[in-house]
This record gives sequence, structure tokens and C-alpha cells, in this order.
Amino acid sequence: MTPEGVIWQAAPILGMDLGGTKIAAILVDAADEPIASISVPTDGRPLGEQLVDAARRALDKAGAEYRPAAIGIGAPGQVDSEAGVLRLAVNLAAADVPITSIVEGALGIPCFLEHDAHAAAAWLDGRRPTGSLAYLSVGTGISAAVVIDGRPLRGARGMAGEIGHLVAVENGPICACGLQGCLEAVAAGPAIARQASARIAAGEATSLPANADARAVYQAAAGGDQLALSIAESVGRYLARAIRGVVLAYGVERVVIGGGLSRAGAPFLDPILRELDRERQSSRLALQALPRDLIELLPPDTDAGARGAVVIARSGLRAAARHRGQREVDDG
Repeated sequence: MTPEGVIWQAAPILGMDLGGTKIAAILVDAADEPIASISVPTDGRPLGEQLVDAARRALDKAGAEYRPAAIGIGAPGQVDSEAGVLRLAVNLAAADVPITSIVEGALGIPCFLEHDAHAAAAWLDGRRPTGSLAYLSVGTGISAAVVIDGRPLRGARGMAGEIGHLVAVENGPICACGLQGCLEAVAAGPAIARQASARIAAGEATSLPANADARAVYQAAAGGDQLALSIAESVGRYLARAIRGVVLAYGVERVVIGGGLSRAGAPFLDPILRELDRERQSSRLALQALPRDLIELLPPDTDAGARGAVVIARSGLRAAARHRGQREVDDG
């Protein structure tokens, strides 16, 4: 092993998760133990500028002695990992952002970009390999990543798993992507807030304020608010059907759910499980395809996107080291 290889394997790694409402970052040591972590809201500035600022804040919090060997970034939407470019992220109103070149240019640290759900799935598969899994991220947007035999399914244009833009409701609400009736348009965080606002405006009785967000809806559902409960049930049905589709399409052994909405815990998960139970009772096929231990909800303090970005950065460094070693052999 080259001295450079020893150095980067022992050095910290910074993982960053770019979301619709926040950027989460975690700096870990060689044993994956956290050194520092931050979470900052996204704003109207260019994405590259926001990511650089968030990285600097995380590194400042850790201290100068913890300079990372690399930075991994998970981002939503259409991600070109090889070019390091975020091609399209509708929930961030971003297109063709050269993320890695911006971050590397500002910080002088190698940077690697991956789809956020794919990064999270890689981390989850490494923690408990089972042969196949699907990771669903449910927050400002909805996406999935599928891992089969340890290999992620990326798709021809890097958009495999964008289940948030499958049709959930024919002639339903217009989605941020411009299509109609997408899963995101009825089951993601902003859609939940819109539903609550519309029903409150229509005069339905509720404890919710007029400007309630998705988090408030799930909190009210936990307290027994009927309007909030009915929204949670509706969202659970849509997500259960999406899970059924992913499982039947790919035959995965387990489905892990994370993202901002999943942090609501039981009020979020229970409607999904109830709908899956109803499907099992109605269909022998569903009974076989959707076992009761299929679903795993990540703990609320888990940021799978940032942890996954660490995995992506380490993989990128290993690939670069192999490439250097092969080049040295070829040149020698």
C-alpha cells in the first residue's frame, strides 16, 4: 500500500446530504465515529455556495486538525455521478449544477457526488447485507433506491428509483415536475401541508393552525386530531401502494424508509402497515410478496443520506487509488 493510501484511509471523511429544506453534514473518523455534525436550512443562494458554506461550518466545528480526505455529497433528482453534475432537481429548482467542481475549487478537497437515495442505500446495505433492499426517502420529495446483490440500480439516465413521479392519482394535483397526479404531489411533505391548508380553509374542525406543515400534521395525528389522522391515512395508502410496486418490480427482501417525514414515527408508519395488511387480506399474491417483517423504519436521529455520502466518498477514493496504481504499473 502506498503512503498516500495509508493517509487517506486514516483521514476523516465529510458526508453531506442536500435536501429540499436542509443540508445535513457529518464528519466521521476512520472508524465511522462522528467527529462533528450540522444541519442548516437551504435558502435562495446558488446550491454550490450553500454546500461550500455548510462544509466549512462542519469543518470549523470539528477543528483544523480534522481535515477530511474527501467530501461525499448526496443530492436529489437526476445526478450525473461521473461528471459530478446535478442535472435536474425539481424540488430545488436546479439544473446542470457542477457541484463537485464548485466544492473542490472552493475547499481544495476531492469531492464525489451521488443520488441521495442511492448513497443511503449503499450505507444501509453495508450495515446489514441481505442480498437486496429498497430504500425509500420520504420528505420534501419521494425517491427510492434499489440494491440487488450489493449493486445499485442506476438506470440509463441516472433516474432509476424516482418513484415520486409515478402516477398516484389520475388527474390529480400538478407536481413540481410539471406532471399531474405524481406520488410526490399527494404524499410528500409540501403536499401534506397543502391538503391540511385546503381542508382547514374549507372549515373542517381541527386543532391544526392554518399554516400547519407536515410535521405538525403528524404531531396532531398522534394526539388524535381527526383531520390530521385522515390525511395520515391517505398518505399511508399511497406510500403502501408505492412500496408494493417496488417490491413486486424488484423482489427485494426488505424495504427501509427514511427521510424527513419518517421521523414522525408511528403516526407515519402505522397507516402504511395498515394498508399493507388490508392488501394481504385481499390477495394471496400480496400475502406472499409483502411479508410482515418487510418494512424497517430508520430511527429519527439517523441521517442516512449524509452517512451514505461518506460511503460514496470512500468508494471514490478507493477507485482513484486503484486508478493511480494501475497507471503507475502501466507507466513503469
